[in-house]
Amino acid sequence: MSKNPKITDEEIALIKSAKSGNIQAYNKLYYKYKGFTTNLLYQYIKDFDEAKDVNNIVWLKVYNKLSKFRDYSSFGGWLRILTNRTAIDYLRELKNLTYAPEGADSKISDTPMDVDYGQSEVDRLTYDQVVKAFKQFPEDVRKVFELFYVKNLKVDEISDITGIPVGTVKSHLSRKRKKLKLLFNS
Repeated sequence: MSKNPKITDEEIALIKSAKSGNIQAYNKLYYKYKGFTTNLLYQYIKDFDEAKDVNNIVWLKVYNKLSKFRDYSSFGGWLRILTNRTAIDYLRELKNLTYAPEGADSKISDTPMDVDYGQSEVDRLTYDQVVKAFKQFPEDVRKVFELFYVKNLKVDEISDITGIPVGTVKSHLSRKRKKLKLLFNS
């Protein structure tokens, strides 16, 4: 699909309804446009199953950002830009991961990130070590780590999604990284 979907008056009404919090309207938007976004993602990712997974991230972003959307005639363009940016972010995240040969421990690379809340210590841990330690964290802390490390969201975005103040999000990240460092350096 190379063109943005055409928008109808019915779809404009649907978008407005979804913006006002109508979940059924949001679901209708999702089912109408999920093929469009999945195909865009596939053009970047080249793996249909991965594209379908990343599509869920796109639609979470649509849900979170729809209230700020204003130009109804450009919904397809807005959705395309959001999808493209999500695909690029996903590919950047993948580029920062390196995988060891089969049978060896997978390690997260120590490539520097834009924001450093002690990430380098966490980056050097094996996947199995992190998962084991991660399961011991309280639910709210696990959610913060997932949004930061898996979904690659910024601290303020995590705060908006979880309702946890920005300072508390930073504190969760900092304290638990220190705890992980102590667990695996001893």
